[in-house]
Amino acid sequence: MNVTVLGGSNGGYATAADLALAGHRVRLWRRSESELAPVRAAGIITLVAEGRQGEARLDRATADIKEALDGAEVVVVPLPATCHDDLATRLAGRLTGREVVLLTPGTLGGFVLARGLARAGATLPLAFAETGTLPYLARKTGPTTVAAPVRAANLPVGVFPASRSTAALPRITALFPAARPCVDVLDAALTNAGVVIHPPLVLVNAGSIDGGRFDIHAAGTTASARRLIDAVDAERLASRQGLGYPAPHYELATYYDEARAAEGLYGTGARQKVVQSGLWSEVVSYEHRYVTEDVALGLTLFESAGRTAGVATPAVSGLLGVFGALLGRDLTGGRALDHLGLGDLTQREVRAFFHDGWDSHAWSRVIR
Repeated sequence: MNVTVLGGSNGGYATAADLALAGHRVRLWRRSESELAPVRAAGIITLVAEGRQGEARLDRATADIKEALDGAEVVVVPLPATCHDDLATRLAGRLTGREVVLLTPGTLGGFVLARGLARAGATLPLAFAETGTLPYLARKTGPTTVAAPVRAANLPVGVFPASRSTAALPRITALFPAARPCVDVLDAALTNAGVVIHPPLVLVNAGSIDGGRFDIHAAGTTASARRLIDAVDAERLASRQGLGYPAPHYELATYYDEARAAEGLYGTGARQKVVQSGLWSEVVSYEHRYVTEDVALGLTLFESAGRTAGVATPAVSGLLGVFGALLGRDLTGGRALDHLGLGDLTQREVRAFFHDGWDSHAWSRVIR
């Protein structure tokens, strides 16, 4: 399959390398020519991982997004959700209507990109899709090398519009056999583990983080941190159930409890692999994506999903309030459903909107 990977993130390099090793024709785009130069010169990215690994030869590495997108059947976007508005501008006028654009993950980014393209009068793809978590837990270890000690064992995927799932999902499962179909993109977004884990770990370990390099997944995962994680996850589950989304809900307890690990997002031994790798001992600031993405966008979505479902979310709302004080800014917008223009829709209308997408009777009103 012809695959384009957009972005030079940890996940971008892991995705490009893994899919190339699987035999797909992969083009990698990143906007910085200088940061792309080592990959362009080598022609390869080396993946260190369980299972499939080695030197992956790319079809092309380019800073020209038009060149990268030419002929793509699937466009994979392993970029932070904070990049989606800018990406919509870059994609405008460059999509053909035949490709599937997959965000890994998305936090309703499929809708954000569709809205941006529609407002620009640009061609929309065949469909957007997004995962509920990262296909790989990965960190770059050099200019052309990336380590991915954990692959997702169960990868929730929702399609926007959900009415196009039958056309889009076969391409995605061909790339990611662990893909597990969701009802729609909101269903998938409400399985995002990063939004549950990262904000509590950053907040509870704020003092240690201020001191420099620190591994929140090892020393930072204390009993107190777990209690807050569990509280956020309980609110997420209640919101999903209130909105009528079916199991599996991928409870975060499965990440910490080996007896249940097989039913979780990452499978058996995942947490031990992350901790033992040492790759997550890093400098975390309040400008890290754990905050700018998982708090400012992810938690605002979770809180608004709770409102729509009629579910109280005191842990989620409390985190937003404390992080707002730490950052010195209001965090009530982000990816909240009402901030995205969906606030005046009923629960049933929200579900119908994500099914119908740009064929919905509410589309023109929502994207204004």
